[in-house]
Parts: sequence; C-alpha cells; structure tokens
Amino acid sequence: MQQIPSRRSFLKVIGAGFASAGLQKLKGQSKSGTPTSEKEIPSKSFVDFLKKYGDEHQPGMIYRDGQDFRAWQQAFRRKLESLRGALPKRLKPEVEILETTELPDHTRRLIRFPVTKSSELIAYLLVPKNIKKGEKRAGIIALHGHHSHGIKTICGVQKTDYPPYALQAVRSGYVVLAPAWWGWPGRDGHLDRIGDRDKCNVIQMAASMYGINVLDLHIQDGQAAIDILCSRAEVDAKKIGCIGNSYGGRTTMWLTIFDDRIKACVPSGCMNIFRERSLKLSSCAIQYLPGVLQYGDVPELFSLIAPRPMQLQAGEGDNLITSSDRDQIKQVVEKAYHILGAEKNFEYILHSRGHVFAWDLAAPFFRRHLKIDR
Repeated sequence: MQQIPSRRSFLKVIGAGFASAGLQKLKGQSKSGTPTSEKEIPSKSFVDFLKKYGDEHQPGMIYRDGQDFRAWQQAFRRKLESLRGALPKRLKPEVEILETTELPDHTRRLIRFPVTKSSELIAYLLVPKNIKKGEKRAGIIALHGHHSHGIKTICGVQKTDYPPYALQAVRSGYVVLAPAWWGWPGRDGHLDRIGDRDKCNVIQMAASMYGINVLDLHIQDGQAAIDILCSRAEVDAKKIGCIGNSYGGRTTMWLTIFDDRIKACVPSGCMNIFRERSLKLSSCAIQYLPGVLQYGDVPELFSLIAPRPMQLQAGEGDNLITSSDRDQIKQVVEKAYHILGAEKNFEYILHSRGHVFAWDLAAPFFRRHLKIDR
C-alpha cells in the first residue's frame, strides 16, 4: 500500500525545490543554464550630499556691509560659545616639576599640572637664563601640530628637520610654555588601542558619546597653560603671545578667540576653509566646533581676533591649503581690521618654505606688538 506523505513532508519537498531553483538564479543561471546579466546597484557619494546641503544651507552669520562690526563680533562669539560641549570643571593648577634640563641659554622643565579632576596637562616650560632679578619678560604659548613628536619637536628635544619654534622663541628672550595635546607624547597612553586608524578621529568618536568635543578640551588645556605662564614671577602677564603651525595654528586661532589674555598671535599653516575640507573629507575631527558651518567659516573666525595684533603665515607649496581659500581668508580678515581702524595690527606673510612656521618672520612682529625692547 502506497503511503501518502504528510502535509509537513510535502511542503518540505516543495520548499526544497523552490530553494534550489532560486539558488540557481542567484548564481546567475536562467532555466536554460544561460548566464543572466545583473545591473550594478547605483551608488551615491556622501560628498554630493554635503555639497547640495551646504549650497542650500549657507552660513547664517556672515558679516554683511552696513552691520555694526563690533555687535556682529559679539553675536558670533556668543553663538560659538553655544556650540561648545560639556566641559569638566577646572581645578586650581598646582605645578609638579618632572624633569629639569640646564642648557647653555635656557632652562627646560617638563611639568605636569591638573586641569580638571579627570585630566592633567604635560608641558615644557622654557625660561631664558639671562633674565635679571626682578625682570619680567613677555610670554609665549607655543602650540604643536600633527608632527609625531609633538612638544618634543617644537622645543628641540627631538631633533628633526621641522623648525623648533618654541626653542627659537626662548632663544629670542621669551618665556615659553608648550602644552601637549591629546594623542601626542605625554598624553598618548591610549594609542595602542587605535592601531592604524586616525588618532584624532578615534578619540573624537569616543568623546562625542559623552557630549564632549576634543577641541573644547584643548581650548580648556590652553587656558590652563596661560594660567601657569601668567603666574610665573618672570612673566609680564600683560604681554602674552601665542604661536603654532598646522593644528597648532588652528588651536592658536581658537585659543585667541576665547582668551583675551593673548595680546598678539601668529597662526601658521592653517589658512583652510572648513567647507573645502568637508568636501574633500580630509579634515581631522578635532579642528572645529560641531555645527560651525551653520554660522560662519574660517574667515569669520579669524575676524573675531581683530583688532588684536595677528600675523597670518602661509607657505607657497603647502599642498594642504588651496590658494583661493588662502586669498579669501586674507581678504575677509584684512577688511575686518580695516573696519576697526587697526590695519597696522594685521600682517599677512606668504613665505616660500611650505607647511612650516617661520619664527624669523614672527619675531619682529612680536617685538613690535608686545613692545619688546631687545
């Protein structure tokens, strides 16, 4: 007697047949065994999205002719303040000296001090040896860029071909403090977890989960460094300058915007426009405050520093900066100083050395604007 299959067995057999036929089609085989052509999935670029979005949503706080410029500056700065994220509460800094090195013309101290309950700042303090008893010197905050050795490079501890501009500044008679940013020597204990990924982008990714922006932390670190520099007996707190190249130039811009104790600054190697960087997907994530392009771009940010003295440095052959962006920044910033009647306080230097800081061109600027007699 022939056994009639159960309903479940029948469905299983039929299902297996359909699955087999479907698998053949997925392998590109028709019923006759002839290969079929499959269309490519159409692909869109995120850059195209950003361009269209940016074109439709232009920055809303660009200065317009006829506006009260001082009022525009105040409003734009307030807006930037609103973009800053959560920040740990500052502590009163107490300096610990980790190492002292006596050099022929200056003393170099590796120091550490708390910024918040959660973080400490490592820095080099460079003090000229020819300071007389009771004398006060101008101070310089020297900010490093993406160079792999950080403060060791700019202070001349690690010998490289990169100009050691903090060392050059102390040899010109300034008391110099060079703080380390997160991800560089002194604050790089996490790099073993990053591997081949971009160290700036990775820490910003992690920090953003807490509502923290790494640039905010660096601004806070820089302000703590200014506290330490101004507290030194040999420093004239009314004569504080700030210098830096590349990311050091960018942080010089931001720190000068948010701290009026900086009386003169020389940002170098940072005449990029964020809009251009975004469309090239080439900026690291710790250069900007989130949402800044809703309101303005780098020309407007530099314009907030006016009328305080500023020398903007750029290098011919710097492949990180386009000449059109560089020229646009120069034009907008020149106009800001002109509106405020402070044309003599702005200098634009285009040198032939590429992506480097030129201390020899900055030195006369600081002597003039910090009123240095030497």
